[in-house]
Amino acid sequence: MKYTFDPNELVKETSLFDVYRLTREIKINTFDFYFTLALSLALIFNAFWLSSSVELISSVRQWAPLIFGFTTTTLGFLITGFTIFATINKPELFLALMEVKHPKYNLSYLKYVYGVFMRVFIHFITWSIIYLIILMFGQENGLITKILKALMIPHCEKIIGVKIVYIIVGSSAVFLVLTLKTFLFNIYTMLMQSLRWEMQK
Repeated sequence: MKYTFDPNELVKETSLFDVYRLTREIKINTFDFYFTLALSLALIFNAFWLSSSVELISSVRQWAPLIFGFTTTTLGFLITGFTIFATINKPELFLALMEVKHPKYNLSYLKYVYGVFMRVFIHFITWSIIYLIILMFGQENGLITKILKALMIPHCEKIIGVKIVYIIVGSSAVFLVLTLKTFLFNIYTMLMQSLRWEMQK
């Protein structure tokens, strides 16, 4: 089969940041968005009306190691599974997908499909780093606490900051769990497309 696309397009992205920029316009799954939004509203209500700042700080410090362990462990399984998945599919299928443009986004179907996969990895890596920073510097009398004391930030602003961190950490954990659902469905879809390719080729 003769391909018409520029081969340089296959290696155009040189970093994960390039991949993220390529895929940031792709919309998040509707269910994931609204479910995360609903739980975020619950976290906002709890943070601003039901809990004290001491309780919120304690929750964040308890959540951080649990979520960090979840993200790093899950990331290992995802990379292993994705590697196996990528090697069993045929290069001819991938090159054929490169020829077809996605009707909604200015991307080839190959970049669209694999970009969505990579975006899951990017989210997990990014949030793992954030949770690690909380673990390393966010403990009682940790570096973040000392910096805030040195800057003499007003107490009311510190409380608002704690509430925001609590909401972000909780919401991100929910979002990461939901991305696993989308990731698994995308693998299923690609496997079915691979079988259809073999049948119709």
